Amino acid sequence: MNKIISNVEVMSQDEIVMIHNAALTLLETTGISVPNAECLRRCKRAGATVDMDKEVVRIPKSSMENLIDEMRKKSDHARPVSRLSGGISTQIFIIDYKTKTKRLGTTDDIMKGIQFVKFLKNIPGSSAVTYPSDVDSRVSDLHAYKLVYTYSEKGGRAYILNPEAANYIMDMAETMGRKVTYLFETVSPLRLRRETLEMSLMFADRGHPLGIGPMIVGGTTGPLTVAGTLTLVSAEVLASMFIVHAINGSIPACYVGCSHSTDLKTMLCSFGSPNMVFIGIGAAQMGKFYGIPSGSNAALTDALMPDFQCGFEKAFSAVFSMLAGGSFVGGQGLVGADQGFSFEQLLIDDEWIDAYNYAVSGYEVSEETIALELMERVGIGGNFIAEEHTVEHISDSWWKSRLFERYSFDAWKAGGSSELLDRAADLVEKYTEGYRRQTPAVSGSTADELERIYRAGVKKILG
Repeated sequence: MNKIISNVEVMSQDEIVMIHNAALTLLETTGISVPNAECLRRCKRAGATVDMDKEVVRIPKSSMENLIDEMRKKSDHARPVSRLSGGISTQIFIIDYKTKTKRLGTTDDIMKGIQFVKFLKNIPGSSAVTYPSDVDSRVSDLHAYKLVYTYSEKGGRAYILNPEAANYIMDMAETMGRKVTYLFETVSPLRLRRETLEMSLMFADRGHPLGIGPMIVGGTTGPLTVAGTLTLVSAEVLASMFIVHAINGSIPACYVGCSHSTDLKTMLCSFGSPNMVFIGIGAAQMGKFYGIPSGSNAALTDALMPDFQCGFEKAFSAVFSMLAGGSFVGGQGLVGADQGFSFEQLLIDDEWIDAYNYAVSGYEVSEETIALELMERVGIGGNFIAEEHTVEHISDSWWKSRLFERYSFDAWKAGGSSELLDRAADLVEKYTEGYRRQTPAVSGSTADELERIYRAGVKKILG
């Protein structure tokens, strides 16, 4: 089987080293704000220079390089371009494409999303599509986890927002025999929130993992230049690795280049700028330099409808980033730059990811697939449509789409002139039919225990 192997680059090795050295210098001289006494103590034990009064951690180059050496021991770059799957980034709003309206998400939307994702083979987790506005915001993350854990066959998550809810979410995960990852996320430039550090210690001390996720926005929370953005990304990725290692002894070995640029016309964070191509390729190159997997917020868009801009921006950044060696892209189903979630968009995203995976899986070159004897037998002017060879290779040599049509113009008109959004909306309704009548995906006793933990958490938090 021949698979695509690529080496897309935008930086030379010397330029990569320049960014790396600048990031190390920034961490050693400026450092990062860590407003938590216990985290400061653990960082000091790990080799950092700590200013307890100013709550700043500075990481000597030698200490950082020792940690990087540990990661590089497991380096493996001899791999084909990765297959792709899509995640769901929990949003506040639900966007209805058909009516072009936006509203706050609800419990009903989470349940609809859980049912819907069962039919999407390239979306491996039924993460909550929204935070439910119909419950108190102090327990919205806890409520989302209860629904996902109870009803999802694929598993899933949501961002954990509330320190008081965190322990109850871990209780639920342990009831399921799972670990739940807390996102150890910086606030650029070079800061961590007290709540983030508090929850990180809670998760670490109970044996649950910490993931990292800096998100610099060039021009506002980082330098406007792509090189400056990548340097700050590298500094915050490395700082996050060091602090997580100091907290729990593990190394979250992934270069998370989920950063963006500011649209200087609107001052909004841009998900679809051509700079996303540079950031995606740059993140892949930095990941290779450190010997770890990498990814970015590629495959996103600034478009507010599934139009040409939407498809172009998603494909533009996704293909370049993945061919450069990235392992993941941004959350799917998004409308614009985190403006909300759309069920139709998630279906469209699942479809293009399926086409992408068909392409990067490659094709077989053999006597069977070359089919010389078949071509000699069919001869000049024949056709292959009724041949057994054609039937035998339908599944491995033809990609069938649920959404992307290939009709003549007359046939399309005669069939009702349906457009992509119409077809997507119809399939969403088909796949989510009866979603309010879902039964738990776990045993009755497990569902009861999840409900008990949830109610205990609500009573404790809300009083």
